[in-house]
Amino acid sequence: MGALRPAGTLAAGRRAVQPRRGHALDLDEDGGHRPLTPAALRGASRDVPARGQRLDRPLGHRQHPGHHVLRGPLRRQPPVALHRPVPLHATPPRVRAARCVARPRRVARLGAGCRGTAARQRPKAPAVNLSIARAEWRRFVRQRLNLGVLAVFALLLGASALWSGLGAREYRAAAAGQQADAEQARLKAQWAATHAPNGTQAMMAAFQFARADAPPAHLPALGGLALGTGTFMLLVPDVRVTVESRHTDARKAERLSNPLLEAFGLPDFATVLALLLPLALLGLTYGWVQEAREQGQWRLVVAQCARPGRLFAAALALRGTAVWCVAALASSLALALDPGATPGAWLGWLAAVAAFCAVWLAMAGLFCLLPLSSAGAALGLLACWLVTTFAVPAALVARADQDLPMPSRLAATAAVREAQQEAEVHMDALVAHWYAAHPGVEPAARRTHTWPVSFLPRYLEQDLTIRPLMEDFDHVRARRYLWLEQRAWLSPSLALAMVADRLAGIDAPRYRRHVQQVNAFEDAWRDFFVPHLMGYRGLALQDFDRLPRFEALEEGLDNEAMAPVMAQLVALALLAMALAAGAVAARRSLHRP
Repeated sequence: MGALRPAGTLAAGRRAVQPRRGHALDLDEDGGHRPLTPAALRGASRDVPARGQRLDRPLGHRQHPGHHVLRGPLRRQPPVALHRPVPLHATPPRVRAARCVARPRRVARLGAGCRGTAARQRPKAPAVNLSIARAEWRRFVRQRLNLGVLAVFALLLGASALWSGLGAREYRAAAAGQQADAEQARLKAQWAATHAPNGTQAMMAAFQFARADAPPAHLPALGGLALGTGTFMLLVPDVRVTVESRHTDARKAERLSNPLLEAFGLPDFATVLALLLPLALLGLTYGWVQEAREQGQWRLVVAQCARPGRLFAAALALRGTAVWCVAALASSLALALDPGATPGAWLGWLAAVAAFCAVWLAMAGLFCLLPLSSAGAALGLLACWLVTTFAVPAALVARADQDLPMPSRLAATAAVREAQQEAEVHMDALVAHWYAAHPGVEPAARRTHTWPVSFLPRYLEQDLTIRPLMEDFDHVRARRYLWLEQRAWLSPSLALAMVADRLAGIDAPRYRRHVQQVNAFEDAWRDFFVPHLMGYRGLALQDFDRLPRFEALEEGLDNEAMAPVMAQLVALALLAMALAAGAVAARRSLHRP
């Protein structure tokens, strides 16, 4: 065999031919070179023997006895001068098409038959993606660190789901028990009214029923109660109206507690998920590409995989799916323990968790593609978690304090004390004014009045001042909630928590509507009982059938509740798409070994 000659030299009196990309060469015995034509290839393919047939002469001698086909990748290689025939290595019964390694990899157009053969041998895209997914799954489950992260995440989230689900079940049972107790109190008061004599004793029996045994004004929880049980209990959704002032004199006899300490008690399930899910994704994906590049493994991936982006996308999708499945199972457990859970709340919450997971998965993928070390990528993701989970909500609350400041609690307390003292000083005048406004109610035999008759006009007067103060807190709180809801996309964790509040039915706008219903019920309750008490009369049997009833809010998810949930889902989806677009723009770094 002759020696190799550089490009541009002459071989056997002929100019050497540099093979072009995607073409094969036909070599003469004397070292000549000419491109192999499709006709010559078809002639050579007809010379391929069938299975079991003896090969009695060299292949490719049908039209050109001295020519042989050179198969294999050709990528700007110098011409080879050969002085003896080159045997053709073919795989019967078909001749494979020559393929060029240089990008783009295309099958050489060497004839219709060869093109069909190459097309049949080319692997399909779904099959390639499935094989990549299977290989990545085997690699994922063989790493104990990944399984450990998922196990810890599932354990903590499962414990929180169990506690929240049982708390929701207990709350609904307590609400049903309160309704039963109120019905028993009504029957007991009805029996006492039939056996009590007329006059002061009948009036006192009616007063005791009106002040303490009114039906509870209960805020109905929605289907996602298990997502926010702690918040539901903190805001006292059960209110008992009375003929006294429920803001001062008629407060419930219970132990005093620190609201700040109660706010920092055991977190709700939604809060636990919003805190732990990003950390689980961080532990599974941080610095994955950078670490493989630092250990010298990524160059092998680049050499073996024509498109590393597919492998990277499969790895991210596998990790995100694993984390979402754990969160979905824990959420299903929490909602399954709640007897009042609804399919709408379950589907809405799973969609919100999927959007939340997509945001953090896209962010983790973007950090894997940045020119950072594995430690730098981990610190960057941890910094993003701290900023979006704690710093951004705190900054939004600080801005809300400037734009929509809450009323001063100290000023409200001082105003309440002043209203109490003012009503106490003018108590006799208030009684006389009430009887003057309601002629025919005051008994003719009485000129002086004692408790409780003398206190009822006082309660009515001081509530005219105290109730607007309390309503201001609920009004401003609802406006702040809506203000934060419009900017919650800056903090995915805050957006997820607000979705949970909406699905549980404890959001500030709904609680404000509940308080308005309670005030209306209290006004109707007082309008019914105060004339009887001021006239020193009890209740008759037919009066118990005309007692005012509390009109609670709807228990189902209406359009007013679902519209903000859908807005948060769209905002999270757009944020995830923006981060994913950044990751796609940085995918070229995957080809760097």
